[in-house]
Amino acid sequence: MDFNIYREFRENLLGLALVSEEDSQKLSRIIKPLADTLNIGHIECSLHAPTVNGNNGVVTIFSDGERNQQNCPYVETFKTTDGGIASFTVIPKEKLSFSIDEVQGIKMLLWDIFMLSGTARLESLLQKASVTDSLTEAENQAGLTRFISQTIAQGRTKEYASIFINLKNFRYVNKSMGSQAGDLALKVYVSSAKVFLAADEMIARMGGDNFVVIIKKDNLEAFISKFSNLPVSLSVGPKPLSFTIQSRMGVFLATEKDTINELMNSSAIALSVARSMRTTDVVYFSKEMMIEALHQREISSEFRKSLSNREFVVYYQPKVNLEKKDLCGAEALVRWIRHKTIVPPMDFVPILEKEGSICALDLFVFETVCKDIQKWIEQRIEPVRISVNFSRMHLRNEGLADRILDTMHKYNVDSKYIEIELTEVSDIDDSMAMAQFVNIMRQNGVSVSIDDFGTGYSTLNVLKNFDVNVIKLDKSLLDNIGNDKSMDEVLVRNVVNLAREMNKEVIAEGVESEQQAEFLTGINCNSVQGFLFDKPLKHDDFEKRLVGDILY
Repeated sequence: MDFNIYREFRENLLGLALVSEEDSQKLSRIIKPLADTLNIGHIECSLHAPTVNGNNGVVTIFSDGERNQQNCPYVETFKTTDGGIASFTVIPKEKLSFSIDEVQGIKMLLWDIFMLSGTARLESLLQKASVTDSLTEAENQAGLTRFISQTIAQGRTKEYASIFINLKNFRYVNKSMGSQAGDLALKVYVSSAKVFLAADEMIARMGGDNFVVIIKKDNLEAFISKFSNLPVSLSVGPKPLSFTIQSRMGVFLATEKDTINELMNSSAIALSVARSMRTTDVVYFSKEMMIEALHQREISSEFRKSLSNREFVVYYQPKVNLEKKDLCGAEALVRWIRHKTIVPPMDFVPILEKEGSICALDLFVFETVCKDIQKWIEQRIEPVRISVNFSRMHLRNEGLADRILDTMHKYNVDSKYIEIELTEVSDIDDSMAMAQFVNIMRQNGVSVSIDDFGTGYSTLNVLKNFDVNVIKLDKSLLDNIGNDKSMDEVLVRNVVNLAREMNKEVIAEGVESEQQAEFLTGINCNSVQGFLFDKPLKHDDFEKRLVGDILY
């Protein structure tokens, strides 16, 4: 190592404070002559500092361009004054590893950087990195907590609003344009927000495509207007990519007494509501939302115990053949007997769907159906085909088809007695998984139906792309039967004709009036389900339908 170069480096280093970006850039410049001598391509330092909530900060001290991950790095670790650890990683630029002489020079270099620049000042630089998201340079969760704490300490909380933001369908940006474009889009979004926000406002990245903005109430509406639909143009590849980043937003207007948790949780709850709404992407928090959120947490926390305690009960709603006026099938529906009260599905199914427990419930219902069918056959009662609903969340489980077939085999249930009900999906990956699942079911003789048919995004594609053998018309298609101004009768008639030409069964659900039944009979849609004929029945009451000679 050239000691003249090293002496010059030390003299320049002594004059640095490392408290500004300009100092950091200067450090990189004065390291370069030594880096060339010692074959250094990249130096970075990571800090685990107890004083910053245990967060890891990483800062690049020197880099001559792209890092060569295949080269063998040299790592040196120092203890900081507060019991933390500063770890330096040095990567060679030309060779796979450093020579012994180069390592000795690097040790001296790192020690001087750590000691002569001032440990506290270096930690200050690293601590800044520890509260900053490395990809977008927004604050991270530690930075957000620090900002809100300072605002509360200053007694200025009531001046602010908290916005929890989710970028809508952002995963499609990554899928269709690539992760590089997705990362760049996140950077552009944050950069645009920083330009818009004042010095006493901030944006933090919470991970993935989720952000929190703490903003003055006076600027709130302008921010929402601009960032609900933000046009961006990315320079990726041979030509620019232009599209609009759409956002869902949950907004909480802070008061003087609000804590960090209240600012975070309240805007997060409002965002959760926004996710479930089709009419708006911006929702302001209300006390009623907190009550509902507490209800949802209660449902989620009680579910597993209630499932083990057999509080969930399977009911059967008969399906009727309009031509023969007799029982032709049934749908298995679940009820929760909670605190001696029957809880309707709409009060718990959407909650379990949101947090994933619905899969366990669906499998419980399916196994119960198989048990009941086995018992009926043992009692010489001829079952009808029973349809069981499965959430689209199951499509992420590659073993679903095997699980269903294994359960049927366990209870010796013939495939002619089972129908699997699925709802239409719009995601490409889910569609591929659904097609594969349907094919396996059909190859094993199990009927598959599409529930809520006519309410999805690409109804005709369902008929075209999936080998389902049953189409279940959604109740909403029947609500306007008899209304001269409605085109629903034309739509239903043509869907029934199309399905029949494709050799698919059609069943209409939610039939509640004689007028609807007569219309369906007239278009040869003879399989129906609804309160006009029967409500969902307990096991024993439905069994009476099986053994009885009841005409509807």
